[in-house]
Amino acid sequence: MAKMLPYAPWLAWTIPLVGSLFVPLVFRAGRREGEAYAVAVSFAAAAFSISMIPDVYGLGHEGVIIKVPWIPLGSDRFIDASLLIDPLSVMMASIATGIGSLIVLYSVGYMSREEALPRYYFFMLFFIGGMTLLVLAENFLMLYIGWEIVGLCSYALIGFYNKRPEANHAGIKAFVTTRIGDASMLVGIVVLFAMFGTFSFTGVEKAMHSSIEKGAVSTAGLILPLLLIFGGAVGKSAQFPLHVWLPDAMEGPTPVSALIHAATMVKAGVYLVARMILTVVPFEAFPPAMLAEWYLAIALIAGFTSFFAATMGLVSPDIKRVIAYSTISQLALMLAALGMASELGLFGGLFHLLSHSIFKALLFLAAGAVIHAVHTNNLDEMGGLRTKMPITFWTSAVGVLSLAGVPLFSGFWSKDLVIESSLQAGNMLVFLLITGASILTVVYSIRWLYKVFLAPPTHHTEHAHEAPPVMTIPLIILAAASIAVGVSGPFFEGELHHYLGLHGEFSTSLATYAASAVILATG
Repeated sequence: MAKMLPYAPWLAWTIPLVGSLFVPLVFRAGRREGEAYAVAVSFAAAAFSISMIPDVYGLGHEGVIIKVPWIPLGSDRFIDASLLIDPLSVMMASIATGIGSLIVLYSVGYMSREEALPRYYFFMLFFIGGMTLLVLAENFLMLYIGWEIVGLCSYALIGFYNKRPEANHAGIKAFVTTRIGDASMLVGIVVLFAMFGTFSFTGVEKAMHSSIEKGAVSTAGLILPLLLIFGGAVGKSAQFPLHVWLPDAMEGPTPVSALIHAATMVKAGVYLVARMILTVVPFEAFPPAMLAEWYLAIALIAGFTSFFAATMGLVSPDIKRVIAYSTISQLALMLAALGMASELGLFGGLFHLLSHSIFKALLFLAAGAVIHAVHTNNLDEMGGLRTKMPITFWTSAVGVLSLAGVPLFSGFWSKDLVIESSLQAGNMLVFLLITGASILTVVYSIRWLYKVFLAPPTHHTEHAHEAPPVMTIPLIILAAASIAVGVSGPFFEGELHHYLGLHGEFSTSLATYAASAVILATG
């Protein structure tokens, strides 16, 4: 692994975690110095994460494990501090730090009028570091530490405006609701450790496979801990019935919303399920039929959530809550694809995770630019901003078209793969639910764009102006990335497929193209 920056797997997460501790000290030298420090730390973490991409290109799900002894268990046994460097972990780390660094840069403009900035930037960097640790961890114990860090940071940042009761209540609601899923996940991890004596992903996989072959553990005995661990994903990725915290999380600053929705916390649940499928219960050792109940539970919960959340996005009057409901729905699409128990579903879910990270960060940051200009979140009090905020309008249009799945934009290719995976699996109920959700996505996306930029102006927008460059530059970068993925289409899809080390050949069926046409036409 000679191409990456030195010690990149360790520094990618320790730089933001340790760097966050010095934020209050640097801010004593001045506001600008503190902001520059936070931006520099976030971009340094991104550089180390992205530098690992060439080393894992096409490596497959085996990856490289880096470990050092950590917690002694006696008899020369240790729980290792171990990292798994494979295409999935590096992709997720690059999303967390890459998009996270753009959000921190954007914050310099958005938070320019705010107080308590040391607290804000401390938790932003700690958040990024915790998520990066979570996705690079090679064992359930380190993953859970990262899991709890992002939960703590989300509570602190959602409730950042702590003088407002609504913000305090939203932070507590997020913390308590996700704790239900976290407790379920922790029990599942403890059960696996009690059964197999290790927290290591690969160790659990080998012990599990050996136990089944010897008849020491039944297949039914594996379903319970797997379902308990999936409960953690239901909470963090805001799936029904633990979805209720995410819309209220909009009480936090808009860059926080962007970080939670695009780069960190809510993606943790999707990552967890993908990691389980790739490493802990891989298809080769555990054929999908063996764990059919687990996959079915994932698919049905996600399918229902995708449609349910999309209906909520149709009626919300809040510029950020519409995007929040779309996040719940889009996360459900990813999980539904993973629940199809196929390599196509796995690839489609991960492709949609990547494309969604780009256009969802774009939409939230664009919403923040609008709120920064008009000082209201109410869609009915906006309108006429197309000419007053042209950069924000055109970049928002890119985000909306990507979310809606319009051809030549990033969401089109990944969403088609998700729909195709449900058809291939023959799960017509999930197919109908996610197709219905996709139709509603087109409707609420266009409604959002119209009300913000194209509707008749109101008195709230009379003095609106374009956001400063420190806020529009991240918008332009994200819009360009979304267009690049969309225009390159099949080429990018093929490169990502090779990067992830998957082997199946995928092609979109006529039925999926027909479904996409219906989605766009009816939407």
